[in-house]
Amino acid sequence: MSKCLSAAVAAILATATGACQTGQSDPQALNKEYANSKVYIRALSCNVSGSTGFVLGSTKDLNCVYLTKDGVAQAYAGTIRKFGIDLGYTKSGHMVWHVFQLGGLVGSTLSTDPKVLVGGFIGEQAQIVAGAGGGGNWLYGGANNQVVLQATEIQGSGNAGYNLAYGVADISLALKN
Repeated sequence: MSKCLSAAVAAILATATGACQTGQSDPQALNKEYANSKVYIRALSCNVSGSTGFVLGSTKDLNCVYLTKDGVAQAYAGTIRKFGIDLGYTKSGHMVWHVFQLGGLVGSTLSTDPKVLVGGFIGEQAQIVAGAGGGGNWLYGGANNQVVLQATEIQGSGNAGYNLAYGVADISLALKN
């Protein structure tokens, strides 16, 4: 019972965190807001396919654009896989990820390279959707495992799906031609 309660609390907290970050769904606005940050290196904007949770996981396709502080855009294709509790279905949506660099990249030219996100990321995810909903993700990986992706998602549509998910998320990103 305590695991179920923990999952519900995590999903609620992820939703509440997302609600506090409204108005930040535009990558250009995020880049402007964090322009003076030494650890925020820009935004990754992704269209996420819908999916059906199969109790222990789901898979969604990603089509993303990474926008650097210099305005250089790089297209990515990828997949997000969820492992853990995943019950229900979601329709396609849009998610904007905050991209942070860990200590080893601070001041490095790699932090301004639009290809810095090639590779895999792993971390925690939670989502609750009942017509409308929200969720959160915190993943690390990328260049030298020194990049953090953090996203909150608010789905305001009354037709976003019905889903409860909590567990581990794994994202793989590759450059698009």
